Amino acid sequence: LIDKNISIENEANTYSYQVAQTINGVTYTTLDPPAFVGDVTTGIPSATNQTFNITGNWTAVADSTGYGVRLTMPNGQILDTSTEATNISLDGLNQGVFNLGVNALGNMGRTDGNTNAYYDSPYRNTGIFILYEDVLVYSKSFLNNITIL
Repeated sequence: LIDKNISIENEANTYSYQVAQTINGVTYTTLDPPAFVGDVTTGIPSATNQTFNITGNWTAVADSTGYGVRLTMPNGQILDTSTEATNISLDGLNQGVFNLGVNALGNMGRTDGNTNAYYDSPYRNTGIFILYEDVLVYSKSFLNNITIL
């Protein structure tokens, strides 16, 4: 085809991944990602084993069947879990760099007799948490006087 100077054009992808589409009477929608509410916090849940936790809350998303939670670990591994609640607390974490994300889970595009089908939202990430074990040796009053510029 190249030798004969024939132009090959790709067909446009007409499926909208951002807006609802109705096909044969079924409306397919991608859910919006939940928004984090308040602060996502870290702390020391257990003084005996000196591990950290990460706790977060997010808004409820209409028509979701639950929420997927993804924690990216310091070594790059990903811890995936799901919950029907709008909060989570992940315990037993050691020092390192972490990233917490959450998405709304849909009904996998199944209509179940309804005229709507919902797909999972994209993940909303909190950003990076850096946890250091050196923090454990200082008292709370010492930490309250630290200012991060």
